[in-house]
Amino acid sequence: MINIKINRIGRKFQNFVFRNRLGKKIWSAKIIFFIMGFFDKFQVYTNTGQVGSFDHYVPRFLLSNWMINGGPDNRKVWYWSKDENRRDKETVRKIAGDIDWDVSKSKGVPSDFVNKKVFAELLEQRASEIIKWVNLNPALDLTIPEENTLAVFMGHQITRVPAFRTSLRRYFSFGLSKGLIKYDDFGDKESLVSKVATNKIGLTYDELINETPAIRVEEGKPQVLMLSLIIGSNIGEKIYRGNLHILEIPEDSSDEFVISDNPVIILDLQNRMTLLDFVPWWEIGEKDFWIFMPISPKKAVWYCKSKRKAGAVEKENHDLVQLFNFGQYRNSTKMVFSRNEQILEKHLNMYDSELRRQGIIK
Repeated sequence: MINIKINRIGRKFQNFVFRNRLGKKIWSAKIIFFIMGFFDKFQVYTNTGQVGSFDHYVPRFLLSNWMINGGPDNRKVWYWSKDENRRDKETVRKIAGDIDWDVSKSKGVPSDFVNKKVFAELLEQRASEIIKWVNLNPALDLTIPEENTLAVFMGHQITRVPAFRTSLRRYFSFGLSKGLIKYDDFGDKESLVSKVATNKIGLTYDELINETPAIRVEEGKPQVLMLSLIIGSNIGEKIYRGNLHILEIPEDSSDEFVISDNPVIILDLQNRMTLLDFVPWWEIGEKDFWIFMPISPKKAVWYCKSKRKAGAVEKENHDLVQLFNFGQYRNSTKMVFSRNEQILEKHLNMYDSELRRQGIIK
């Protein structure tokens, strides 16, 4: 009962901080984070035990920025199906998600704590307000808690999607195949975090991409969920230490950003000079990755280690817009979304030869 009361006070404090946009100075932000950290110790575990729900791995509030407004297709989005290479429309509530995506088991009982508390009621609520602010304001003027929250949201948006879960299982497969991970490790959280979340076993991006493991892991949902949360938070902290930028569609352009079911695109300009197929989470923060995420048809946020000469807001970079949009098609798992069918058609015509060369379109 005491924990519940303290937790409520903590939520009210957070609401006050974000509503009044406090924490623009480092000293005030440190005080805020210290107080929030205190209240986090009293986090109350709740579980409705509900199963069979459609859980969005790309949040509805973000997808809604690409909805068609008005007419017979109101509140739908256009999508391109990667497997079928076709375009159609669907409602936001039915896309970029899966049944019980975030549901795990706690003491043998299905638990929706992560989906409802960690994401929907905490992170997504804050992130939606921050992203709305960025979309509506020409200047990049976030408080330190706001920017920190946005970075953490991006971190979890990297690890919450199907592509990352596939990557984790591939990592498990290589670890087992090489004898670096034991079957007993899957029941030992501390061991699994050490070997996987921090890559203590030293697997490399190149071998994970280019080699074929002798053992193939298809299951392990509880371990995947646990590690996705931990790695997502770690990535968020590393992103926050970089520099936030905004990329806008140039005023003289009719182009728009699209968003896929794997919306965060990572570009390695330091070594590989390419968009990454596999997220080397242990390298983020160490190497100069550019990490992009669209937030509306007209704006995207992105982080890199250095500050750009053009400033925090770039409005005239046609090439970067094209590269970023190409990455949405290239790295999508199943679908790419837009509010405009003509934008999808334009992009597919533009990127067709390259997507076919890379085997994205058969």
